Amino acid sequence: MSKTYTILIQKEKEGAEVKDTVRDWNIACTNIPFLPENEAKELPSRDWPDEDGEDTYRPVTIKMKAYDLDISLCYKGDLESAYTKIEEFMAYLTGRDGGGTFFKIYSPHTLIGRGGCYMKQFAPDDFWNGNGEDVLEFKITVRVTEPCGNIILSA
Repeated sequence: MSKTYTILIQKEKEGAEVKDTVRDWNIACTNIPFLPENEAKELPSRDWPDEDGEDTYRPVTIKMKAYDLDISLCYKGDLESAYTKIEEFMAYLTGRDGGGTFFKIYSPHTLIGRGGCYMKQFAPDDFWNGNGEDVLEFKITVRVTEPCGNIILSA
């Protein structure tokens, strides 16, 4: 595991607790993009056949598209504990815990946070079971529907 650090997550529900992936699930972040690749929304335009160029709407600001954020994580815990902890983590992210499906996410390492997030995909990479512990490397893909405006969470 290269750099290890935590991710803070809070459900978008009044009074929701800020969760710390290391403290609450023994899950460390091994990679999170510093600056997600934001892509601008297409500007409306018309291309007239009898004129050069095109007529393009010129807004005051360019609006950005929602995007997917791929985060690499690693669980490390007692022997035969991985399944239970990962199930708890996934229940939290998908709303099966009863707390809602949308959340805010913040990386104390990159100092970047976004709201309007939801769980999109879970992909296990590698699992070790031995030496008295479980180790699971995996990736999650989170959809960021609010691509602009930094939020800060503190546990």
